[in-house]
Parts: sequence; C-alpha cells; structure tokens
Amino acid sequence: MHLLLVDQMTCPRCGPEFGLILLADKMKERRVLDGQLGCSNCRGQYPLVDGCGDLRVPFLSDPSEGFVGVSGELPKAMEIAALLGLTGGYGNVGLIGNLSGGIRDLIEITANFEFVGIHHETDDLSVYTAMDRENGIICGPRLPFRNECFRGVVVSGREKKDRMMEVVRILATNGRLAVWESTTQSRDVLFESGLKILMKQRGIAVWERS
Repeated sequence: MHLLLVDQMTCPRCGPEFGLILLADKMKERRVLDGQLGCSNCRGQYPLVDGCGDLRVPFLSDPSEGFVGVSGELPKAMEIAALLGLTGGYGNVGLIGNLSGGIRDLIEITANFEFVGIHHETDDLSVYTAMDRENGIICGPRLPFRNECFRGVVVSGREKKDRMMEVVRILATNGRLAVWESTTQSRDVLFESGLKILMKQRGIAVWERS
C-alpha cells in the first residue's frame, strides 16, 4: 500500500475526521507490505498484510449491509479507463466490490494512478496480495478515507443510498464516478448530491463532481 494512500486513510469507527497512524513492519520503496494502522482517538488497530488493509470494525455494521457490487458481466479495463478519463494526470481510483477484479488490467494500460480495490467485509484478506499500483481494502459500509481524495470511482448502481453517499464523499472535485447497472434510485441520489451527469447509455452512467 502506497504511503500517500495511507495518508488519506481514516478510522472506520471514528469517521473521516480521524486519520490513522502507520507502524510499518515491512516496506518496499514507498509501499507498506506489512504493518498496523492505528487510531489515536479510539485506539483501534487495523492490520496491513501483503499490502492490503483490513479495516473491518466488529459489530459496527451488519455484513449483509455492505457494498454489493455488480450482478452482471464485469466491464473491461479499457472501458473503465475511457469513462473515468484516465488518459493523463495522477490520483487514486477506487473500484468497489467485484469491480475490483479489473485492477491488474488497468495497471497495464495506464500510468501514475493508484488503484484501490474496496472489498466486502465478509471477504478473506488472505486471498489478496497487492502488486505495483494495486492497493486492497476490506471494510464495512463506511469508507475509511478522507473527503474528496479519489480521482475516480467505479461502483454498482445497486448500492443503497448511504453507501452511494459514502462514494460521493470521497470523490474529488472534477473527479468522475462510473456507475454500472445504473438505477433510478442511484440517479436521484447523485443528482441530489450535486453531481452532474456526463453520459448515460445501456445501464451505464458517468458523473462528475464540479
């Protein structure tokens, strides 16, 4: 997990106002391979293993209420890159649920972006090993990141309103949100949040935070 991404991480129990302190056991260049993240407010500790962070909080949420991901065919990496405008610049890009399966293909066709796979809290951390520009997070419905720190996010339109609001919260100004399986409910939530729609076709919608 890249050190700059760690700087943007917050306590999933205490909320985005409380950053995390890193205790690294193993590093390679500017990436943390193994260690602990700790909150100075609640004293909670979250392990980093093979570059992936376990940000689950026991009993804070019902695991059945986490992010659901898409139900149909997963999008191709080239399509994601085009819709998010990953042709230049840099920043964090989040892929939520099973959409995170496209990260390694995205790494092959882009440069300078840090990709974050945000996995459901019932997943097993031991099956993930982060690679170059790949970062893995397991968490509940509260995303453990500061406000407006993601250049792009890919999410399912099937997510509930409070999950979608969390996605909006971490999206940066001029950042893009690509929604697969877009629904009337998800469109209403994003309109109410002040995002503007850039494109809509075949169940896919692209939004921008202005």
